Amino acid sequence: MLSQLLTQLPLDLSQGFQVVPAHKLLAPIPAPAEGADRAWCELQNIAEYPSFVSPLPFQATQALIITEIDVSKLATVRASLLRRYPAEHPVHNLNETGLSQQTLATASSAQAWYLPALSIETDVASPSTLEWIMARLAGPHGCPWDRKQTHASLREFLLEETHETLEALDAEDWPNLKEELGDLLLQIVFHAEFGRQAGRFNLDQVYTAINSKLIRRHPHIFGTTEVSDADEVLRNWDAIKATEHQEKGSQRESALDGIAKTLPPLATAQLIGKKAAKVGFDWPDVSGVWAKVHEEIAELQAATSPEEQAAEFGDVLFALTNLARWLKIDSESALRGTITKFRRRFVAVEQAAQAQGRQLSQLSLSEADTLWEAAKRAEKQ
Repeated sequence: MLSQLLTQLPLDLSQGFQVVPAHKLLAPIPAPAEGADRAWCELQNIAEYPSFVSPLPFQATQALIITEIDVSKLATVRASLLRRYPAEHPVHNLNETGLSQQTLATASSAQAWYLPALSIETDVASPSTLEWIMARLAGPHGCPWDRKQTHASLREFLLEETHETLEALDAEDWPNLKEELGDLLLQIVFHAEFGRQAGRFNLDQVYTAINSKLIRRHPHIFGTTEVSDADEVLRNWDAIKATEHQEKGSQRESALDGIAKTLPPLATAQLIGKKAAKVGFDWPDVSGVWAKVHEEIAELQAATSPEEQAAEFGDVLFALTNLARWLKIDSESALRGTITKFRRRFVAVEQAAQAQGRQLSQLSLSEADTLWEAAKRAEKQ
Protein backbone atom coordinates (compact mmCIF):
# COMPACT_ATOMS: atom_id res chain seq x y z
CA MET A 1 0.00 0.00 0.00
CA LEU A 2 2.80 2.42 0.88
CA SER A 3 4.40 2.16 -2.56
CA GLN A 4 1.03 2.96 -4.16
CA LEU A 5 0.63 5.98 -1.89
CA LEU A 6 4.07 7.30 -2.77
CA THR A 7 3.25 7.29 -6.47
CA GLN A 8 -0.03 9.17 -6.00
CA LEU A 9 0.79 11.72 -3.32
CA PRO A 10 2.69 14.98 -4.05
CA LEU A 11 5.72 13.98 -1.97
CA ASP A 12 9.23 15.38 -2.19
CA LEU A 13 11.08 12.22 -1.18
CA SER A 14 14.35 14.10 -0.77
CA GLN A 15 12.87 15.94 2.21
CA GLY A 16 11.74 12.76 3.96
CA PHE A 17 8.32 11.92 5.35
CA GLN A 18 6.53 10.13 8.18
CA VAL A 19 3.82 7.48 8.01
CA VAL A 20 1.47 7.18 10.98
CA PRO A 21 -1.56 4.87 11.09
CA ALA A 22 -4.71 6.66 12.22
CA HIS A 23 -5.11 4.50 15.33
CA LYS A 24 -1.90 6.03 16.73
CA LEU A 25 -3.75 9.33 16.96
CA LEU A 26 -6.65 7.97 18.95
CA ALA A 27 -6.71 9.07 22.57
CA PRO A 28 -6.45 6.11 24.96
CA ILE A 29 -9.59 5.28 26.90
CA PRO A 30 -8.71 5.56 30.60
CA ALA A 31 -9.71 2.82 32.99
CA PRO A 32 -12.96 3.65 34.82
CA ALA A 33 -12.28 5.72 37.93
CA GLU A 34 -14.56 6.42 40.87
CA GLY A 35 -14.38 8.53 44.01
CA ALA A 36 -10.90 9.79 44.87
CA ASP A 37 -9.40 8.03 41.83
CA ARG A 38 -11.11 10.39 39.38
CA ALA A 39 -9.17 12.97 37.35
CA TRP A 40 -8.55 16.49 38.64
CA CYS A 41 -11.26 18.08 36.48
CA GLU A 42 -13.84 15.60 37.78
CA LEU A 43 -12.79 15.99 41.42
CA GLN A 44 -13.19 19.77 40.96
CA ASN A 45 -16.61 19.27 39.30
CA ILE A 46 -15.45 21.15 36.21
CA ALA A 47 -15.88 18.64 33.38
CA GLU A 48 -15.46 15.02 32.37
CA TYR A 49 -11.84 14.02 31.81
CA PRO A 50 -10.78 14.80 28.21
CA SER A 51 -8.27 12.09 27.28
CA PHE A 52 -5.67 12.98 24.64
CA VAL A 53 -2.68 11.58 22.75
CA SER A 54 0.67 12.34 24.34
CA PRO A 55 3.28 12.48 23.05
CA LEU A 56 2.09 13.08 19.50
CA PRO A 57 3.74 10.50 17.20
CA PHE A 58 4.90 12.93 14.51
CA GLN A 59 6.85 16.10 13.80
CA ALA A 60 4.79 18.75 12.04
CA THR A 61 7.91 20.18 10.40
CA GLN A 62 8.20 17.06 8.24
CA ALA A 63 5.70 15.80 5.64
CA LEU A 64 3.16 13.44 7.20
CA ILE A 65 1.03 10.62 5.82
CA ILE A 66 -1.86 9.36 7.95
CA THR A 67 -3.31 6.02 6.84
CA GLU A 68 -6.64 4.26 7.33
CA ILE A 69 -8.81 7.18 8.44
CA ASP A 70 -12.26 5.64 8.60
CA VAL A 71 -15.41 7.40 9.80
CA SER A 72 -15.10 6.08 13.35
CA LYS A 73 -11.62 7.59 13.74
CA LEU A 74 -12.16 10.80 11.80
CA ALA A 75 -13.11 13.24 14.60
CA THR A 76 -10.43 12.05 17.01
CA VAL A 77 -7.69 12.02 14.37
CA ARG A 78 -8.63 15.53 13.32
CA ALA A 79 -8.59 16.73 16.94
CA SER A 80 -5.11 15.27 17.51
CA LEU A 81 -3.75 16.91 14.34
CA LEU A 82 -5.31 20.27 15.21
CA ARG A 83 -3.02 20.38 18.24
CA ARG A 84 -0.17 21.10 15.82
CA TYR A 85 -1.65 22.20 12.47
CA PRO A 86 -3.94 25.17 11.75
CA ALA A 87 -7.48 24.30 10.69
CA GLU A 88 -6.84 25.67 7.18
CA HIS A 89 -3.75 23.51 6.64
CA PRO A 90 -3.99 21.67 3.29
CA VAL A 91 -4.76 17.96 3.31
CA HIS A 92 -4.41 15.79 0.22
CA ASN A 93 -7.13 13.19 0.59
CA LEU A 94 -6.60 9.85 -1.14
CA ASN A 95 -9.56 7.48 -1.51
CA GLU A 96 -11.07 5.11 -4.07
CA THR A 97 -12.03 7.94 -6.40
CA GLY A 98 -8.58 9.48 -6.48
CA LEU A 99 -6.75 12.40 -4.93
CA SER A 100 -8.47 15.61 -3.80
CA GLN A 101 -7.25 18.64 -1.87
CA GLN A 102 -9.13 19.66 1.26
CA THR A 103 -8.27 21.35 4.55
CA LEU A 104 -7.73 19.77 7.93
CA ALA A 105 -11.01 21.29 9.13
CA THR A 106 -13.01 19.70 6.29
CA ALA A 107 -11.05 16.57 5.31
CA SER A 108 -13.21 13.45 5.07
CA SER A 109 -12.42 9.80 5.79
CA ALA A 110 -9.89 8.31 3.38
CA GLN A 111 -7.32 5.64 2.70
CA ALA A 112 -4.70 8.25 3.47
CA TRP A 113 -4.14 11.91 4.20
CA TYR A 114 -1.02 13.75 3.15
CA LEU A 115 -0.14 16.87 5.15
CA PRO A 116 2.70 19.04 3.84
CA ALA A 117 5.31 20.06 6.37
CA LEU A 118 4.96 23.21 8.42
CA SER A 119 7.88 25.61 8.44
CA ILE A 120 9.49 26.05 11.83
CA GLU A 121 8.07 29.60 11.97
CA THR A 122 4.52 28.32 11.51
CA ASP A 123 4.83 25.31 13.83
CA VAL A 124 3.81 27.62 16.66
CA ALA A 125 2.11 24.95 18.80
CA SER A 126 5.33 22.99 19.28
CA PRO A 127 7.56 23.37 22.36
CA SER A 128 10.56 22.91 20.05
CA THR A 129 9.68 26.10 18.18
CA LEU A 130 10.13 28.24 21.30
CA GLU A 131 13.56 26.68 21.82
CA TRP A 132 14.43 27.43 18.17
CA ILE A 133 13.19 31.04 18.42
CA MET A 134 15.25 31.69 21.53
CA ALA A 135 18.36 30.17 19.96
CA ARG A 136 17.82 32.42 16.95
CA LEU A 137 17.32 35.53 19.07
CA ALA A 138 20.40 34.90 21.23
CA GLY A 139 22.54 33.49 18.42
CA PRO A 140 24.74 35.04 15.72
CA HIS A 141 23.03 38.04 14.05
CA GLY A 142 20.23 37.70 16.58
CA CYS A 143 18.33 40.34 18.53
CA PRO A 144 20.64 43.03 20.03
CA TRP A 145 18.52 43.34 23.17
CA ASP A 146 18.35 39.59 23.83
CA ARG A 147 22.09 39.15 23.27
CA LYS A 148 22.77 41.96 25.72
CA GLN A 149 21.05 40.17 28.61
CA THR A 150 22.59 37.94 31.29
CA HIS A 151 21.19 35.48 33.80
CA ALA A 152 21.35 38.31 36.36
CA SER A 153 19.66 40.94 34.17
CA LEU A 154 16.78 38.56 33.44
CA ARG A 155 16.05 38.17 37.15
CA GLU A 156 13.68 41.15 37.27
CA PHE A 157 11.71 39.81 34.30
CA LEU A 158 11.40 36.36 35.86
CA LEU A 159 10.05 37.96 39.03
CA GLU A 160 7.72 40.26 37.08
CA GLU A 161 6.29 37.45 34.97
CA THR A 162 5.83 35.29 38.07
CA HIS A 163 3.80 38.01 39.78
CA GLU A 164 1.74 38.68 36.64
CA THR A 165 0.99 34.96 36.45
CA LEU A 166 -0.10 34.96 40.09
CA GLU A 167 -2.31 37.99 39.45
CA ALA A 168 -4.07 36.25 36.56
CA LEU A 169 -4.40 33.11 38.69
CA ASP A 170 -5.93 35.01 41.61
CA ALA A 171 -8.38 36.73 39.25
CA GLU A 172 -9.26 33.38 37.63
CA ASP A 173 -8.67 35.15 34.32
CA TRP A 174 -8.04 32.02 32.28
CA PRO A 175 -7.32 33.67 28.88
CA ASN A 176 -4.80 35.97 30.55
CA LEU A 177 -3.35 33.08 32.60
CA LYS A 178 -2.68 31.23 29.34
CA GLU A 179 -0.71 34.22 28.06
CA GLU A 180 1.15 34.81 31.32
CA LEU A 181 2.18 31.15 31.55
CA GLY A 182 3.69 31.54 28.09
CA ASP A 183 5.64 34.60 29.24
CA LEU A 184 6.85 32.65 32.26
CA LEU A 185 7.86 29.72 30.05
CA LEU A 186 9.87 32.12 27.88
CA GLN A 187 11.98 33.03 30.90
CA ILE A 188 12.82 29.37 31.47
CA VAL A 189 13.81 28.85 27.84
CA PHE A 190 15.77 32.12 27.89
CA HIS A 191 17.91 30.93 30.80
CA ALA A 192 18.29 27.48 29.25
CA GLU A 193 19.64 28.99 26.02
CA PHE A 194 22.20 31.02 27.94
CA GLY A 195 23.12 27.82 29.80
CA ARG A 196 23.52 25.96 26.49
CA GLN A 197 25.75 28.60 24.95
CA ALA A 198 27.89 28.75 28.10
CA GLY A 199 28.25 24.95 28.18
CA ARG A 200 26.60 24.73 31.62
CA PHE A 201 23.30 23.00 30.82
CA ASN A 202 20.66 22.95 28.09
CA LEU A 203 16.89 22.67 27.82
CA ASP A 204 17.08 18.90 27.27
CA GLN A 205 18.82 18.59 30.63
CA VAL A 206 16.17 20.80 32.25
CA TYR A 207 13.49 18.43 30.90
CA THR A 208 15.53 15.42 31.99
CA ALA A 209 15.88 16.74 35.54
CA ILE A 210 12.20 17.48 36.10
CA ASN A 211 10.84 14.42 34.26
CA SER A 212 13.19 12.08 36.12
CA LYS A 213 12.32 13.73 39.44
CA LEU A 214 8.56 13.42 38.89
CA ILE A 215 8.81 9.76 37.89
CA ARG A 216 11.15 8.97 40.78
CA ARG A 217 8.99 10.75 43.37
CA HIS A 218 5.73 9.15 42.22
CA PRO A 219 6.48 5.44 42.71
CA HIS A 220 2.77 4.85 43.39
CA ILE A 221 2.10 5.88 39.75
CA PHE A 222 5.22 4.77 37.89
CA GLY A 223 6.23 1.91 40.18
CA THR A 224 4.71 -0.66 42.51
CA THR A 225 4.40 1.39 45.71
CA GLU A 226 0.90 1.55 47.17
CA VAL A 227 -0.47 4.58 49.03
CA SER A 228 -3.71 5.13 50.90
CA ASP A 229 -4.11 8.90 50.55
CA ALA A 230 -2.46 12.21 49.64
CA ASP A 231 -0.78 12.49 53.06
CA GLU A 232 1.11 9.26 52.44
CA VAL A 233 2.14 10.59 49.02
CA LEU A 234 3.70 13.61 50.73
CA ARG A 235 5.50 11.46 53.30
CA ASN A 236 6.95 9.31 50.51
CA TRP A 237 7.93 12.44 48.58
CA ASP A 238 9.83 13.83 51.57
CA ALA A 239 11.56 10.50 52.20
CA ILE A 240 12.63 10.17 48.56
CA LYS A 241 13.77 13.79 48.56
CA ALA A 242 15.89 13.21 51.67
CA THR A 243 17.49 10.14 50.05
CA GLU A 244 18.30 12.18 46.94
CA HIS A 245 20.04 14.85 49.02
CA GLN A 246 21.99 12.18 50.87
CA GLU A 247 23.10 10.57 47.61
CA LYS A 248 24.26 13.96 46.33
CA GLY A 249 26.21 14.55 49.52
CA SER A 250 24.05 17.58 50.31
CA GLN A 251 22.12 16.24 53.27
CA ARG A 252 20.40 19.09 55.07
CA GLU A 253 21.50 19.87 58.63
CA SER A 254 18.18 21.32 59.78
CA ALA A 255 14.57 20.46 59.13
CA LEU A 256 14.16 24.13 58.18
CA ASP A 257 16.79 24.03 55.41
CA GLY A 258 15.77 24.24 51.78
CA ILE A 259 13.65 27.40 51.90
CA ALA A 260 14.48 29.90 49.17
CA LYS A 261 15.88 33.13 50.59
CA THR A 262 13.93 35.20 48.05
CA LEU A 263 10.49 33.98 49.13
CA PRO A 264 8.22 36.76 50.47
CA PRO A 265 8.23 36.88 54.28
CA LEU A 266 4.65 35.63 54.74
CA ALA A 267 5.30 32.64 52.49
CA THR A 268 8.59 31.97 54.29
CA ALA A 269 6.91 32.07 57.69
CA GLN A 270 4.17 29.66 56.65
CA LEU A 271 6.68 27.28 55.08
CA ILE A 272 8.86 27.34 58.21
CA GLY A 273 5.82 26.42 60.30
CA LYS A 274 4.99 23.60 57.88
CA LYS A 275 8.52 22.19 57.99
CA ALA A 276 8.64 22.39 61.78
CA ALA A 277 5.28 20.60 62.01
CA LYS A 278 6.60 17.73 59.89
CA VAL A 279 9.04 16.82 62.66
CA GLY A 280 6.40 17.15 65.38
CA PHE A 281 7.06 20.75 66.46
CA ASP A 282 3.42 21.83 66.38
CA TRP A 283 0.27 22.24 68.44
CA PRO A 284 -1.87 19.13 68.95
CA ASP A 285 -4.95 20.94 67.61
CA VAL A 286 -6.02 24.32 66.26
CA SER A 287 -7.19 25.61 69.67
CA GLY A 288 -3.55 25.94 70.69
CA VAL A 289 -2.85 28.05 67.62
CA TRP A 290 -5.77 30.36 68.37
CA ALA A 291 -4.48 30.74 71.93
CA LYS A 292 -1.03 31.63 70.58
CA VAL A 293 -2.51 34.29 68.28
CA HIS A 294 -4.39 35.89 71.18
CA GLU A 295 -1.28 35.70 73.37
CA GLU A 296 0.83 37.48 70.77
CA ILE A 297 -1.82 40.17 70.23
CA ALA A 298 -1.93 40.80 73.99
CA GLU A 299 1.86 41.14 74.06
CA LEU A 300 1.71 43.59 71.15
CA GLN A 301 -0.89 45.66 73.00
CA ALA A 302 1.32 45.68 76.10
CA ALA A 303 4.49 46.69 74.22
CA THR A 304 5.58 50.27 74.79
CA SER A 305 8.79 50.97 72.86
CA PRO A 306 8.96 51.01 69.04
CA GLU A 307 11.44 48.11 69.14
CA GLU A 308 9.12 46.01 71.31
CA GLN A 309 6.13 46.85 69.16
CA ALA A 310 7.97 45.85 65.97
CA ALA A 311 9.12 42.56 67.50
CA GLU A 312 5.68 41.72 68.87
CA PHE A 313 4.02 42.69 65.60
CA GLY A 314 6.29 40.19 63.84
CA ASP A 315 5.28 37.54 66.36
CA VAL A 316 1.60 38.24 65.61
CA LEU A 317 2.20 37.83 61.89
CA PHE A 318 4.13 34.61 62.43
CA ALA A 319 1.36 33.21 64.66
CA LEU A 320 -1.22 34.13 62.02
CA THR A 321 0.71 32.22 59.33
CA ASN A 322 0.60 29.16 61.58
CA LEU A 323 -3.14 29.64 61.99
CA ALA A 324 -3.46 29.93 58.21
CA ARG A 325 -1.60 26.63 57.85
CA TRP A 326 -4.00 24.90 60.22
CA LEU A 327 -6.99 26.41 58.41
CA LYS A 328 -5.47 25.38 55.04
CA ILE A 329 -5.26 28.99 53.90
CA ASP A 330 -2.34 30.32 51.87
CA SER A 331 -1.26 33.50 53.68
CA GLU A 332 0.10 35.23 50.58
CA SER A 333 -3.02 34.52 48.53
CA ALA A 334 -5.30 35.61 51.34
CA LEU A 335 -3.48 38.92 51.76
CA ARG A 336 -3.38 39.53 48.00
CA GLY A 337 -7.13 38.90 47.90
CA THR A 338 -7.75 41.40 50.67
CA ILE A 339 -5.54 44.01 48.98
CA THR A 340 -7.45 43.54 45.73
CA LYS A 341 -10.76 43.81 47.54
CA PHE A 342 -9.70 46.98 49.38
CA ARG A 343 -8.47 48.58 46.17
CA ARG A 344 -11.69 47.71 44.35
CA ARG A 345 -13.88 49.18 47.10
CA PHE A 346 -11.67 52.25 47.52
CA VAL A 347 -11.91 53.05 43.81
CA ALA A 348 -15.70 52.63 44.04
CA VAL A 349 -15.77 55.14 46.92
CA GLU A 350 -13.66 57.59 44.92
CA GLN A 351 -15.99 57.27 41.95
CA ALA A 352 -19.06 57.73 44.15
CA ALA A 353 -17.56 60.90 45.63
CA GLN A 354 -16.75 62.23 42.16
CA ALA A 355 -20.36 61.55 41.12
CA GLN A 356 -21.32 63.99 43.91
CA GLY A 357 -18.87 66.56 42.53
CA ARG A 358 -16.48 66.11 45.47
CA GLN A 359 -13.03 64.69 46.17
CA LEU A 360 -12.60 61.88 48.68
CA SER A 361 -10.50 64.17 50.87
CA GLN A 362 -13.48 66.53 51.17
CA LEU A 363 -15.71 63.88 52.75
CA SER A 364 -16.15 63.45 56.47
CA LEU A 365 -15.25 60.08 57.95
CA SER A 366 -18.96 59.31 58.34
CA GLU A 367 -19.69 60.19 54.70
CA ALA A 368 -16.75 58.10 53.45
CA ASP A 369 -17.87 55.19 55.61
CA THR A 370 -21.38 55.40 54.15
CA LEU A 371 -19.96 55.18 50.61
CA TRP A 372 -17.71 52.31 51.71
CA GLU A 373 -20.67 50.32 53.03
CA ALA A 374 -22.53 51.03 49.79
CA ALA A 375 -19.58 49.67 47.80
CA LYS A 376 -19.61 46.52 49.95
CA ARG A 377 -23.35 46.03 49.38
CA ALA A 378 -22.93 46.55 45.63
CA GLU A 379 -20.38 43.71 45.49
CA LYS A 380 -22.83 41.30 47.12
CA GLN A 381 -25.68 42.03 44.70
